[in-house]
Amino acid sequence: MKIRLIGDHSEYHCGSEAAFRAIWEEVRRHGNIVGAEGDYDLLVVNGEGSMHHDSKGCQRKMEEVRKAQSEGRRVALVNTVWQDNPSAYADVLAGCEQVIVREVCSARALSEVGISAQVSLDAAFSCEVEDVEPVDFEGAVLVTDFFSQEFNTFVKITGKWADKFVYIDLRDWSWSHLVRSMSTASLLITGRHHAVYAACKARLPFVALEGNTHKIRGLVETASSDIPIFRHFSELRENLSWPQTHMDRYERLFDWMDKQPSWRLVF
Repeated sequence: MKIRLIGDHSEYHCGSEAAFRAIWEEVRRHGNIVGAEGDYDLLVVNGEGSMHHDSKGCQRKMEEVRKAQSEGRRVALVNTVWQDNPSAYADVLAGCEQVIVREVCSARALSEVGISAQVSLDAAFSCEVEDVEPVDFEGAVLVTDFFSQEFNTFVKITGKWADKFVYIDLRDWSWSHLVRSMSTASLLITGRHHAVYAACKARLPFVALEGNTHKIRGLVETASSDIPIFRHFSELRENLSWPQTHMDRYERLFDWMDKQPSWRLVF
């Protein structure tokens, strides 16, 4: 089978790179991956974090799906969020042979327009973590950037509050190096979906702020966990000690994630 694979966001940060690498490995088990100009039988679309609020990225990918279907090709949409998109996409999605979302919030949104989606963890979680030498954070608290509704982008918090923590930028790390190094920290404070996934892989407790979609909250809900995901930065700051007294909740989440099967194309 000749397969075209789109949705490579590897340049965004190491979490996206890990997810696409895992998808590539799974896709090539089913056939030969061809370039944009090559003939193909199956289109596999890595939706990742772009499929929300009818974003330009969402529109581009759905146009690719429409085009492939109009040419009689098979389509799978995988590893995706789905939130606040037009119901007009339902007919296109119904023509996909497989739709795989990463959490139950997206599955619920699709079910509202008559689409039954499979739920599987973000593909990054199944990406191999190599045996690399970690940075020893010596039990430090790590912090990433957070999504700003006002600026409609991710921003770095500065000032005395943030200076107490070790700032990490997911663009500066490989997936393996990040996961290995996180295992030497004591806590992650984040607004990043893939930072949460890396922390879970490293079994590092986290305090998270909701981003531009429901994907972090969706992961917790998928696992039937009651770990809080905060909607306001002030709430997050007031609850930094929550993991210290609820470590059992994180252990249950980590155990549950470790037991989940890796996602698979079914053809």
